[in-house]
Amino acid sequence: MTRSIRLTILGLLLALAALAAVTPRLLPPPAAATPAPHWRPEGPVIRGAYHIHSTASDGTGDLDEIAGAAARAGLQFVILTDHGDGTRTPAAPHYRSGVLCIEAVEINTAAGHLVALGARPSAYPLAGTGRAVLEDVHRLGGTGVAAHPGSPRDSLKWTAWDLPIDGLEWLNADSEWRDELLGSLGRLLLTGALRPAETLASILDRPADVMSRWDALTRHARVVGLAGADAHARLGFRRQTEPYEGWHLRIPSYEASFRTFALRVPLDVPLSGDARRDAADIIMRLRGGRTFTIVDGLATPGTFEFTATSADRTARMGDYLDVVGDVMLHVRMAGPPGARMVVLKDGVSIFDTTEPETHLGVTTEPAVYRIEVHVPGASGNPPVPWLVSNPIYVGLRHVHERGRPTARRPAIRARDGIDIATWTREASPGSSSSLEAAAPADGEVAWPWHVALAGGVPAGQYAAIRFPLEGLTGHDRLELRARADRPMRVWLQVRTRGGERWGRTVYLDDVFRAEDVFFDEFEPLGVTSTEAPPLDAVDAVLLVVDTLNTRPGFAGRLQIAALSLGQ
Repeated sequence: MTRSIRLTILGLLLALAALAAVTPRLLPPPAAATPAPHWRPEGPVIRGAYHIHSTASDGTGDLDEIAGAAARAGLQFVILTDHGDGTRTPAAPHYRSGVLCIEAVEINTAAGHLVALGARPSAYPLAGTGRAVLEDVHRLGGTGVAAHPGSPRDSLKWTAWDLPIDGLEWLNADSEWRDELLGSLGRLLLTGALRPAETLASILDRPADVMSRWDALTRHARVVGLAGADAHARLGFRRQTEPYEGWHLRIPSYEASFRTFALRVPLDVPLSGDARRDAADIIMRLRGGRTFTIVDGLATPGTFEFTATSADRTARMGDYLDVVGDVMLHVRMAGPPGARMVVLKDGVSIFDTTEPETHLGVTTEPAVYRIEVHVPGASGNPPVPWLVSNPIYVGLRHVHERGRPTARRPAIRARDGIDIATWTREASPGSSSSLEAAAPADGEVAWPWHVALAGGVPAGQYAAIRFPLEGLTGHDRLELRARADRPMRVWLQVRTRGGERWGRTVYLDDVFRAEDVFFDEFEPLGVTSTEAPPLDAVDAVLLVVDTLNTRPGFAGRLQIAALSLGQ
């Protein structure tokens, strides 16, 4: 960006600031003050921000700055989600400026971005399809949250809705202002310095498509809804959809983002001051849906309680309620004047009131209930809710235990073994691949496969073994029984005579395991003529180790006990 352009922008900023100062009517109204609750809450409710980026990835603030901003905004915890591949050991939870700092990670996948909460570090880079990354996050004990699913940028929005995600961001601030960037930028520059939280709240809409998706998912599984600040304190000008390159402004600030909206987490007892213990409790509650969101830029501080009862059984947000009698919903809110409480059943409004407390009898049929509270003067088209709860699942425990509906796969009728002795090696320059003669291994007979990738900057290193075929007509799957000397992912690929490839990765560790992969699950690699492999044109099956899930310089041994085609 040239000096003249920077001076022009600076002049524009100064002019807009002066205009805002002399034209109070352009300012959004100040956030309304809410009354104290008219009931005695069961326990403390803490405030926190989730989805924050620091200088560890593409944010502009270090942890001291972020924690300080959170403290000034009245938060008790922050969850940092810097971009990564899941291999770094996160810093232990700790208090800084009186704010509990918890680390998670945002991972790029082919299906969009996934936040891993509470996952152990991975022994290999997490990347590839959404299915593979989510499987790994679950294996590592984590919760997978679809980040910014309503992003206007295709590479960021989550697309693999058939996968068993654990949560989604019902609201993402970065996506909300980006979907109307020019108007949003004008408001940020015009009034953001004087009423930052109210200005940012005025940019928000109710993300109807995301909310509908959430409601549909909760019919088949518990899916937690979180509001993501997606705070970077960085707005660039090089590309409209990519704010992280080139010259930038540090807007909206971390503090402004934290004051705009925050998660509320009801606790049983106050935070103890023991960072590990407190972080574990908060993560457990977020995973279980024991949380709601308030847009403080509209009204603050606000509070809320939502329970459901059936006979002597009680459920809170995120809980299952087994039906043993009449079902009642109990909702209390301490909201601003005119606040309108909406009860939704499976995403459809069934009750609407301005009373601060309601006790509503509902049918005993299985259903998902959640609450939205709307306030006068909220912006957006449609207007953003002031408060959004997580659901209570009535009569759905056993439905969820059965899992999401999936197409039933036919049982295997026959297997045709692939002659492993026909293998040939393929490898990039400096990498190596070799298969030794079969030998006994823990009760199996297996072929040891030694692989080594060239070191240096990742540039397409790979090591593979190829097995020739004469088409796959009449088969629908590939079966591999193998193990590796350490946890890793390996490609199963098929290739045509013209060099087109399709593949899927599978997880291996030091225990022999059988992987059964259907060809319609293989995804195109590179430029291909079809989404699914043309089975009659396939002339080779390959096992491949490359730098998608493996570091350059890797060397290890795998053992292949069986490789066959199924039908």
